[in-house]
Amino acid sequence: MVKMRFSFRHEPNNIATVIEGPEAWVKHFVEQIGLGLDCGWMMEMSQQGQKSKDETTLEESSLLPGPPPDPSKIPAVIREIGSFDPSENLESNKPPPLDEEELRSFISEMPEPEIPPDSISNDPLTEEWLRLVLAIVVTEHGISSMMPETIASILSERTSLDDIAVSIALKRLWVAGKVDKILTERGEEYSPSPSWIQVYRE
Repeated sequence: MVKMRFSFRHEPNNIATVIEGPEAWVKHFVEQIGLGLDCGWMMEMSQQGQKSKDETTLEESSLLPGPPPDPSKIPAVIREIGSFDPSENLESNKPPPLDEEELRSFISEMPEPEIPPDSISNDPLTEEWLRLVLAIVVTEHGISSMMPETIASILSERTSLDDIAVSIALKRLWVAGKVDKILTERGEEYSPSPSWIQVYRE
């Protein structure tokens, strides 16, 4: 069925009228209420026309900007089946080994870290030393995790923390959600939470 729409708008009184239906019925109803086409307009509401408009919009939106792709300019990478070795360049992607002596010397020249006024830690100074070391190795050296023994060695010239004390402190931080525990072939390593070391990134 073909629908017809009649719209009437009277701006001073802010009156708008829309009449839909068969053309003969709409014209008859318009005459009955005394509107007339001089104060409105009539348009066909064909579903086929609406569908064609949607198809046109879809076709226009599917067009990609720029020139069409040229397959001849895409370099071909040909390998024999089973010849790809994902671990081939694995060593080259690793960060350089940490120079513990250099980092230990750098830490020895730094001032003692400040304890945040809102700290609720049982041992806030130890926590700040651990946060400082982990922030440096992550942001400056690209190393994501460290063993407690390595951290204790780096802090040996500034604190009296040994391997056991550092390990206990890291386990408390792990329970608090400030570091993550990682089980490796060498033993337990700890990785800092990004939000926990953000203070030293800034």
